[in-house]
Amino acid sequence: MHKLKLTAGIAVLCTALAASAASADEQTGSVATCLDMAQQVKTALASNAQSANYQEAMREEHNGRDFCSNSFYQTGINHYSHALSLLGVSKG
Repeated sequence: MHKLKLTAGIAVLCTALAASAASADEQTGSVATCLDMAQQVKTALASNAQSANYQEAMREEHNGRDFCSNSFYQTGINHYSHALSLLGVSKG
């Protein structure tokens, strides 16, 4: 019985640590970086309207905006970076 309680306690602790690590990862980005990346993607989309990946890049831009708007900055930045990659544009 004691081992069962110990195992359950360790499982709860691991879950809490994983959630904390995920939250810390989201804080590595910033709202300023999100705004900068959003502007870069907007410019890239305007300049590459004929790209074969345009629609996919638009979806990534939308996802980036949604995540940044909900304070998941690093995830939003990752979506913006992917949009730029799809359009063949490097981050500035």
